Amino acid sequence: MEGKHVVVIGGGSCRMKNFWQDAESYGIKVIHVESDPNHFARDLVHGFIEYDFTDHSRDQMHAENIINTIHGMGMKIDGCISFIDVLIPLVGLICDSLELRGLSYNSAIIALSKSQTQNVLSMNINEDDASNAGVFSSKAVHLQSDSDCEMLPESFKFPAILKLDNGAGGVGACMINSKEEMKKQFQHITSSLCSDLVYPGIGLGRGNSMTTFEFHCGTEHNVDVILYDKTLVWASITDSGLVRQPYYIGTAKRLPSYLPDDSRRKLIDAAFKCCLGIGLTDGTFNVEFIITANGPKLVEINPRMCGYIFRDWIMKLYGIDIMLYTMMISCGIKPEIPNITTGTIQMGVMVIPSFHGKLLTDDYHRNKLSEMIDRGEVLFLQFDSVEHPPTNKEPSLGPLSTFEEPFGNVSVSGTNPIEVKRKLMEICRALDIDQNDYQVDTFIINF
Repeated sequence: MEGKHVVVIGGGSCRMKNFWQDAESYGIKVIHVESDPNHFARDLVHGFIEYDFTDHSRDQMHAENIINTIHGMGMKIDGCISFIDVLIPLVGLICDSLELRGLSYNSAIIALSKSQTQNVLSMNINEDDASNAGVFSSKAVHLQSDSDCEMLPESFKFPAILKLDNGAGGVGACMINSKEEMKKQFQHITSSLCSDLVYPGIGLGRGNSMTTFEFHCGTEHNVDVILYDKTLVWASITDSGLVRQPYYIGTAKRLPSYLPDDSRRKLIDAAFKCCLGIGLTDGTFNVEFIITANGPKLVEINPRMCGYIFRDWIMKLYGIDIMLYTMMISCGIKPEIPNITTGTIQMGVMVIPSFHGKLLTDDYHRNKLSEMIDRGEVLFLQFDSVEHPPTNKEPSLGPLSTFEEPFGNVSVSGTNPIEVKRKLMEICRALDIDQNDYQVDTFIINF
């Protein structure tokens, strides 16, 4: 990868702070295109281009302008990627225009929409394929207004899941039991999460329409796959803990999966075929499933490298940097990844501002966490800052507190799952992460 020029559209938050230095250490020349002129990565990359791409209705023009700007600066483009969902279609347009390996615009648009993903796959997946039988239930319904809630097909079943069609991170997702409840929740969620200015970073720049599909009871699992030329290069499965009701924000993770070998193989095969089914042939993708009594059910496909804890955990346990392989594939280089196994288990819990902001803002808790990190007892990954975090004692946290995202993850490792769970619970009690309204032992009960 020495000397390769990779265009990265959008810079993201502080959780990506190590990406830029790591890319430089690989010899990659990153050209960072960013709408924020003061983004922290500005001085960490080979080339920085300030460009306002926030009006996504003009993505075709943005793609042409970005290409012309980079070529006008005398730089070449070997690959183009983004780690941010809402910018993936723009990447697809650039890849299409320059015939780069990676996302196409059509596959990006399908993958970005949860309803389109489900519906395209329900038509394209071979229903006779035993490994994918039952992956899809009734078709997803796209809801653009509350009146759409009254026009569900007769075959639609409750309970159902309601979530933002283009949203990221599960913000706004909830379970509903009737048309009346669906309409009420649709109005509440779309009025609260109305634009990128109100709640940045979750995909509202492309609207806040919603999708709904049948709810399935089971355990949640994320499959990270690396594909090159329609071939599966590598994959891993991370288990998710029970979500915190009533909104489906993630709580806990475990890597590697506790699933038996046969179930893991079937889940990876289903993820691989789902990606191909919507045209994702080259890159690193994150596919979310619910495993039910009747087999796996697809939740969504994230058409970019996994976020939050995944890159760091995979690197720690397997020595595999999926960020590097994402950039390699974008440049037309097939990764050669050895078949690596691990005897280590990583298990962690997400921390959220309303309950755990003191880990960053309170001297006692911040110092205690720092001491644990220094002693090697915990791994703490920070995704975002915490500014004036509300406390769970406040009478009203406002409409957006319902949809808060985690700002970090506290995790521990070991070789025995029982011992790792015990260690995690001790850490969570010591740091006051485990609380009456945030019961960690419930989240990790399946781990």
